[in-house]
Amino acid sequence: MAQLETHRGSIADRMDRLPFSSFHRNFLLMITAGEWVETLMLLGNGVLLALVARVLGFSTEVATYVIPVSFFAGEFVGSIVCGYIADRRGRKTVFLFNLLVYGIAMLIAGFMSISYVLAILVFIAGIGVGGEFPLVDTYTSEVVPARLRGRGMAAVYTVAVTAAPLIAFLAYLVSHPSPGPYSWRILFWLMGVCAIAVWLVRLTLPESPRWYEIRGRLDDAERVMSQIEEQVMKEHNLSTLPSVESSLSIAPTPSRYLDIFAPDLRSRTIMMLVFQFFQTGIFYGFTSLAPTFLLHKGINLVHTLLFSMIIYAGFFFGSIANLFIIDRIERKWGIVGSAVIAGILGTAFALIPNVTATVVLGFLVTFTLWNFSNFLHTYQAEIFPTRVRSSAAGTVYSVSRISTSILVLLISAVFLPRGLVATFGIIWVFIAIVALDVGLFGPRSSRLRLEEIAR
Repeated sequence: MAQLETHRGSIADRMDRLPFSSFHRNFLLMITAGEWVETLMLLGNGVLLALVARVLGFSTEVATYVIPVSFFAGEFVGSIVCGYIADRRGRKTVFLFNLLVYGIAMLIAGFMSISYVLAILVFIAGIGVGGEFPLVDTYTSEVVPARLRGRGMAAVYTVAVTAAPLIAFLAYLVSHPSPGPYSWRILFWLMGVCAIAVWLVRLTLPESPRWYEIRGRLDDAERVMSQIEEQVMKEHNLSTLPSVESSLSIAPTPSRYLDIFAPDLRSRTIMMLVFQFFQTGIFYGFTSLAPTFLLHKGINLVHTLLFSMIIYAGFFFGSIANLFIIDRIERKWGIVGSAVIAGILGTAFALIPNVTATVVLGFLVTFTLWNFSNFLHTYQAEIFPTRVRSSAAGTVYSVSRISTSILVLLISAVFLPRGLVATFGIIWVFIAIVALDVGLFGPRSSRLRLEEIAR
């Protein structure tokens, strides 16, 4: 474990004292752009599932394998691999290839019609963006000052989540009055083009000074940090920056993947592995299957796509609300509270037959779930030390990708045929596990410096 010593002016000290500036804003925009592209598929796979099943004549089970299962399986592989590469070779290194892989795979997939070929290409696309969530969480937590870390993360996901109602709206447009042969293909091609465009923009991102420091590349850390400080000082017309608040420094430490299971981190890693496995049953159990839930209530496909657009808009408004509370509420209790509230609203969604009430409740569920998401994404990166932050975040996140494939398929194949009440009954089991796991074993983290949390 990194040793602490008395030293003024470490990278951690200097990063956390900076006033918010155009550097932070531009950084967050470039980070957000890639997250927005991934979210098109991440939260749009439900409407894509419905479209592909209708246009290509796939059963719901086959379409589930082709779209969400294949995508999340690919993300499982990508998040582990990309997380490890980001700790060994740098945060920026992953950004040099991940969206390119995703974009090319999605473009090619848009020309295919055979189920297993589509599944393979969607799987490859998932590998490409598998590292997005953990790396975005890692990178943002290392650059945004501690006092603004939660709000910075929430801002990323507030913009990114606009992709959800957009993809639902586009799906509605291309399928109205009925889905044609190119309906779902247009959406695939759009995702591919957007991914490649963002990949080009991201080539200008700097490396994380915190990563340079922990890897012992102090000259590189000083070079990047000085450039950032000069930009901030010039923008704010400062001759000096505020003095550092502590004398904290981190000794250079090698990055070893198995350190995430070392004695000082083992309990956190296990806690997050359990959490990530079951939280997907809460979040994606509703998100991926929301259009299918509406169809199950007897609503036709065109109205389902329209109502899905309204329901998915809850993600955006929930994230805006989260901006004002994420740094005021202890992160672990934000996770637990939002999970329980989403469960209550989801149960009402299942029980009430009225269409208007169903749509309103669906909106409130997604509103609450995105609060849940913002809390968890900030939390999963900040509770691990810099030397293995990306590997740890990637590993625990990878479990959520494979569990999404398992749990969404379990819900759709086993519980949904028994009705929506049975479906939300199993989701309550997942909520209970998540609440106990994080509530009992999760460390506190809100507004603490990364190095304090690591200790």
